[in-house]
Parts: sequence; C-alpha cells; structure tokens
Amino acid sequence: MTQDSITAERLVPLSPEAAFDRWTAGFADWWPREHCFCGEDRLDRVFLDPARGVWGEVDSDGQEALWGAVLEACRPGLLRLGWQMDARPSPWIPEPDPDRASIVTVEIVPEGAGARLRVTHSDFARHGDSAAPMRAVMIGMDRWAEWLEDYARGL
Repeated sequence: MTQDSITAERLVPLSPEAAFDRWTAGFADWWPREHCFCGEDRLDRVFLDPARGVWGEVDSDGQEALWGAVLEACRPGLLRLGWQMDARPSPWIPEPDPDRASIVTVEIVPEGAGARLRVTHSDFARHGDSAAPMRAVMIGMDRWAEWLEDYARGL
C-alpha cells in the first residue's frame, strides 16, 4: 500500500491565536521564498487569505498564481487547504482542477505556555498522475517538517 499522508508537528511559544495569525496574516513572513511557482527572483509576495478563500503568490508583474483553496479556517485551531499543484514538471505549475488537490490540514492546539502545530498533508492520490512525484517530495523529503522549522525560526 502506498503511503498517502504525512504529519509533522512543532511546539511554538505562541498562543493558539497568535500561531494561527502567523500562519495566515503572517504567511509571507515565514514561508520560504524559493518555494513558489514564479521563481524567487520574480516573487513579490506569498499570501494566505481565508476571507477570499485562496492562497498563493503574486509575481513582480502583479500576476497571481493560486496554490489552492482555503477550504476551512476556524481561528484559532484549524485550517484546511487545497494543495493544487502539479509536480510532474520542474518547476511545479498550478493545477487548475480542485478535484486534483491533496489536502493540507493545520491543527493548532494549546500546549503548556504555547501551541502545538500539527500539519497533515493527505490525499495525494487525488493528484492522479502527479501523485507519485508529489509523494516523493512531500513525504520523501519531509517538506512540512522543514517548513515548520521555517515557521518557528525567530520566535
């Protein structure tokens, strides 16, 4: 059976509310700029906008490339995001079909004086013929553990 999900966790010294806000309104402060469609040199900003129901990037020409839908945003404890990316080409490209999106679930729970972030990326099979390369990167390289380190850097 092929593994179809991966979970990474990180304890941070923030309240759940502050942790949620850093993940959403502060997304551009911690997301690694090299992980975007347009290329680091052309990137203007990344964003996660629950009010619009989307997340993605804007390049230096003002062109928006969506990474997927914000499926659920319940401050302070839950985000569910569609991961609409096609991993077959390099670099990756946006996947326009939301039915071919895997799911990223971010749970934020109070723990001690801080909050525990638990990120589960699941349903890779939904990517169809892009599932194998997506798994190879997201599971094989444990990307969410790396990105949680980026999130926590400087706190």
